[in-house]
Amino acid sequence: MSKSIRVSEELAANAESAAKRFHRSPPQQIEHWARIGRVLEPILSYPLVDAIKTVDRDDLDRALSEVETPESEDRTRRIIESSAGEIVTSD
Repeated sequence: MSKSIRVSEELAANAESAAKRFHRSPPQQIEHWARIGRVLEPILSYPLVDAIKTVDRDDLDRALSEVETPESEDRTRRIIESSAGEIVTSD
């Protein structure tokens, strides 16, 4: 059974944008985010949850917009390569 709910225009627009990237409908994207929140909220410490809630939304949106860009992939690759000697495997 489904139920209609109201969400902000901002959340709907963000869900629509993310849904396209992940081949979901906007409602499926919101449900996905809700599942992640339900799983993570009980395991996060209160100070961490409080810090997450007080993050400036524009800063967070800006940081997230840089994910999966060629620049972020290059930066991640450089970090991994520079720390490769510090990584210990269990082989």
